[in-house]
Amino acid sequence: MYELELEELAQEVRRSRARRALIQMPFGLRRHALEVARAVEEAGAIPIVHADPCYGACDLAICAARSLGADLIAHYGHARTPGLKSPGDIAIAFFEARMLLDVRPVVEEALELLRPYGPIGVATTVQHIHRLRDVVELVERGGHPVLVGEAGGRALYDGQVLGCDYTTVRRIRDDVEAFLVVGSEFHALGVAIATGKPTVVANPYENVARRVDGEARRALARRYASIEEARGAELFGIIIGLKPGQMNVEMALRARELVEKAGREGLLLAADEIRPEHLADFTVDAFVNTACPRLSLEDEGAFGRPLLTLPELEVALGVSRWEDLCERGWFVAHGS
Repeated sequence: MYELELEELAQEVRRSRARRALIQMPFGLRRHALEVARAVEEAGAIPIVHADPCYGACDLAICAARSLGADLIAHYGHARTPGLKSPGDIAIAFFEARMLLDVRPVVEEALELLRPYGPIGVATTVQHIHRLRDVVELVERGGHPVLVGEAGGRALYDGQVLGCDYTTVRRIRDDVEAFLVVGSEFHALGVAIATGKPTVVANPYENVARRVDGEARRALARRYASIEEARGAELFGIIIGLKPGQMNVEMALRARELVEKAGREGLLLAADEIRPEHLADFTVDAFVNTACPRLSLEDEGAFGRPLLTLPELEVALGVSRWEDLCERGWFVAHGS
């Protein structure tokens, strides 16, 4: 089902002269761990599979690699983040694990849901980015003008969306009437929230097409309720993510400055894994999340208290308005 690029992996092991290679994989790929490990060993390095969760290219296990004496990280399932700087002592190779699925049947099903609309924006994840041209042609044959947003932000490819970055679709949102997302509901929900446009997901894993913008409206309503709850908070726990691509100390300091200017108090908290059970004992009234914004969207109820992003904090403190946040984009961190 996945293109594992085992020959390219072996070439990277030999090119980097790696003695030990740390293999990172998200949960859906771990059934292939032995196959990948064997390819590493056959190329001359000792394979070590990292068993902690792997959420994206933001989550490179650099500290673990150093502790293990690995000189190569083979990171599976995500595209390289533009501008990412590799540490000098560890080589990093990305293997996108593109899916060997024919997405056309489910896209044809999605066309029925897109029939009322004119121009359509098309987006997908890195697993299906090689199918994007086929998708565009199908939608065009369905009678719709099609736009694909240019790469930018954390997206390496035109039309690519990530769980935390929707730059490509926001660039074209004013020129389309609806969006088609080939991939999971997770990413389609992000597109609907980021653009405010009708959004249809064509899910090739389950071979199902459906609209998700209603779900997006409900998610935003929950975000608004969290902001309202946080307006009365006196003590904010301001979380700094320790994962390489999520750490933003300046954003956390900005959040503390806003809190103190409003006459409240901010407690800086640093965490690699931002989980409810790890934060439960802190006696704060609300949290501010400066790491991955999807945490606030996906896991808000589990934390027992509001888990705001920095732009949401600004709304809660009266620095900006909810309408401004929706227009600017929920995934765009103000001042970042």
